[in-house]
Amino acid sequence: MVSGEFYSGYIGDFIIGFNINIENSKHPDKVEHVIKFFNGFSKIMFRLTKMVLKLTPYGVFGLIANVSAKYGLDTLLPLGSFIVTVYIACLVHLLFTYGGLVFLIGKINPFIFFKRVYPAMVVAFTSRSSYGTLPVTLEVIIQRLKVPEKIAHFVAPLGATINMDGCGGLYPAIVAVFVSSIYGIDLSITQYILIIAISTIATIGTAGVPGTASVMTTVVLSSVGLPVEGLALVIGVDAIVDMARTTVNVTGDTVVSLLVAKSEKELDEETFYNAKDLDLIKDI
Repeated sequence: MVSGEFYSGYIGDFIIGFNINIENSKHPDKVEHVIKFFNGFSKIMFRLTKMVLKLTPYGVFGLIANVSAKYGLDTLLPLGSFIVTVYIACLVHLLFTYGGLVFLIGKINPFIFFKRVYPAMVVAFTSRSSYGTLPVTLEVIIQRLKVPEKIAHFVAPLGATINMDGCGGLYPAIVAVFVSSIYGIDLSITQYILIIAISTIATIGTAGVPGTASVMTTVVLSSVGLPVEGLALVIGVDAIVDMARTTVNVTGDTVVSLLVAKSEKELDEETFYNAKDLDLIKDI
């Protein structure tokens, strides 16, 4: 239901934007004020996200303190291995899958790439929402990666909807293995293949808001005959692992934007490597 509502919203936004562009090409004077409104509103949102970036360290501290106070160490410590596993999986995916794509296909230094996209990664980590991070993601792709706006404005919103590697791919698979271990259920090769297949499909159907990964996890658990109630074992630390999952999702959007620009020969690599003014949080 939630995913359907978000898809409907994006379809509506697409239709409105599409018709504004058509009208602008035919009668630009009639939609001039509408376009100015949206451009001005986007500037306000970028200013807001820059303020969020400055407050991020305090937000991280508050979030971790809140989770610790709410669930206590007695709840967190037994699930420590699960949390560590999720973070390691996300880190491996970031460094080797995304880093490898940037290096091998994009022919870009991955260290420079991750340095450029860290503002989006930080906001994704603290907000736990791909949609909420979208303004920063766009700013990073355009200003720091030097990807053309037409590519950024197509890839980033689409990625915030269907690119959920962390929430729909990695997390449900790890939970499935964790639950099978807790309940003493041996998984067959067929079940492992099914987990991989369904988790891959789930990356397209997971909404980019906090907590929806749990919904897709129930689908994976039930599809391989694992007890759905096993999800309750990890719900208590969902906020902690969701930060890592969302970071993976958002980083993937920036990677794809870069690779699309590279494939279309629209990435100005000289500007990319020589850009000096990269501070998104200055002059606030």
